[in-house]
Amino acid sequence: MVRHQLANVLLALVALGTIGGCSSDPYVLAPVSGRITVDGQPVGELRISFEPVGSAERKNPGPESVGITDDDGRYSLKTMAESPRRGAVVGKCRVRSSSLPSKQRQEIADIHAPGYDPVKEVKDLREQLRRPTRKQPARESIGAIPLRYNDNTELSFDVPPDGTDKADFAISAK
Repeated sequence: MVRHQLANVLLALVALGTIGGCSSDPYVLAPVSGRITVDGQPVGELRISFEPVGSAERKNPGPESVGITDDDGRYSLKTMAESPRRGAVVGKCRVRSSSLPSKQRQEIADIHAPGYDPVKEVKDLREQLRRPTRKQPARESIGAIPLRYNDNTELSFDVPPDGTDKADFAISAK
């Protein structure tokens, strides 16, 4: 009798562990890193983001992932979620790059800084890019990065299931 109850308890624990170990995320992440050069030169403090592209089969493609380049132009991505995770969503992503406003560098680099809100950061940056004031004409670039690489991006990347450290982009400021 005791053995039978013990066997039932163990079976229940195994079943719960199996159910609890299943991911509820409708997307898969893979590690992504790479290097950005502008006119052949590495540039530090660029913000790069990978935005998963939705489709009929992929209505909720997953969270955006963001990285900041170091002085050698190298970056690695983390998701822009309440609990950031390393990597980007597997599949086709729209890629944006922009110069980083210096006052935001520390907040973006340190996702654990008090008051850091990744969702607000993305919304604020997008709003700044999309809304020229009446006194300013619409911009063709943000810092050294033309709009064709950020708000009006021409860049995309297919994140492989095993990830990559070769998500490199050679862009032109001209």
